[in-house]
Amino acid sequence: MTSHTRVLVVDADGTRARALVELLSPAGHEARHVAGVLDAADVSADVLLVSVDDAEDATITRLAAAVPDADMVVLTDARRLAQARHALRIGAREVIDREAGAEALLFCVERAARDARARRELTALRARVGDEARGVLVGRSSAMEIVRELVGRAAGSRRTVLVTGESGTGKSTVARLVHDLSERAARPFVVARCDGTAPETLEAELFGAERGGLFESARGGTLVLDEVRALPRSLRARLGETLAERVVRRHGASGGAAVDVRVVLTVRTSDDAPSLEPDDLLGDRNILPIALPPLRERRSDIPLLVRHFRERMTHEREGSQPPPLGPESMTALLGHQWPGNVRELEHWMDRIAFVAWGEAAAPTRSVLAPGADFAPFDAARLTLDALERRYILHVLAQESGHQSRAADRLGIDRRTLYRKLKEYREDGVLVRVAG
Repeated sequence: MTSHTRVLVVDADGTRARALVELLSPAGHEARHVAGVLDAADVSADVLLVSVDDAEDATITRLAAAVPDADMVVLTDARRLAQARHALRIGAREVIDREAGAEALLFCVERAARDARARRELTALRARVGDEARGVLVGRSSAMEIVRELVGRAAGSRRTVLVTGESGTGKSTVARLVHDLSERAARPFVVARCDGTAPETLEAELFGAERGGLFESARGGTLVLDEVRALPRSLRARLGETLAERVVRRHGASGGAAVDVRVVLTVRTSDDAPSLEPDDLLGDRNILPIALPPLRERRSDIPLLVRHFRERMTHEREGSQPPPLGPESMTALLGHQWPGNVRELEHWMDRIAFVAWGEAAAPTRSVLAPGADFAPFDAARLTLDALERRYILHVLAQESGHQSRAADRLGIDRRTLYRKLKEYREDGVLVRVAG
């Protein structure tokens, strides 16, 4: 039973309402009574316990709007129960017979309170993810919105998480963010690399021998198994068993110890090592997968990433700003394939900044598409929309006006490209397309 649940009894019958308050208060709930909708509007509650003599749709709807954060339980007479169930479609959480008994009523209230609390916690978590993840997982593309949503879902659960993506897409960043946004943030964050380590050595490191291994070192926190695909099948089986039972059996020992650890698995994907399903890895379908998109599939995020890295460099240099990039440089960045993904872009930005500050040799042009220049320009003279327009028209020209090929190269769907070209024409821009 959950204590200190705020229950608001809404009932025009004062005698009946007081009886409900007297039932709820000894059970650990903070219960109070109001006569109707107008009195309920200024009250905060976890649960609305609404007593109705008829299926009063207007009352139910107004109460749901007046106290939106609360879950509603409707009490009614048995002969009106079927009719009152319509309330479920307009805002009520549950409908119960007034004569069902004290135990049934308390059970409904506690279940409704648990659901309301979980919803508020999820809302708060999504707000935290919105504030914190946007500063770490930079981008406005739909692909990154999905990643941020999954990170929030992972942080709010205790499920094992599988993070997949090409080299440089930010798998370790996501693993750390899941930990930092979760209730385990103040507990240990332990990383174990699975590739490049002999299986028997890794098994001893993970499960321990005389002393506890990494599972026990991460107790209460998060254990990241980096490049878990490198685990041999026998060790995968043992890991899957550990995750299923939440019991760690030390290396060479017969007994086991229960351990509370969130596990995050990372897997690098490539043409030679494609993505995989969670059950392909550990035979466990109760794993939350987060697939990180390569940078070439979210090119619209590149200007935002450039700005993010420049702001970070400015902060690290105590206000000394690296020079902004020229239009041709940005166009080349947008056209580059970025096989090293975000990490490659970050390293490129570091080299450009070092050149500007006289700390390194000039970068090679092979990092970018041919014809790139690094001339500075006044960023205020070119908006992000203008830069996007310039690049889209540049790609369209390179594809001889073929819109389908241009859309594929830009990494956007054809309808989005058609809509943007229509907007450009309406602005008086000459758009040349293939006939």
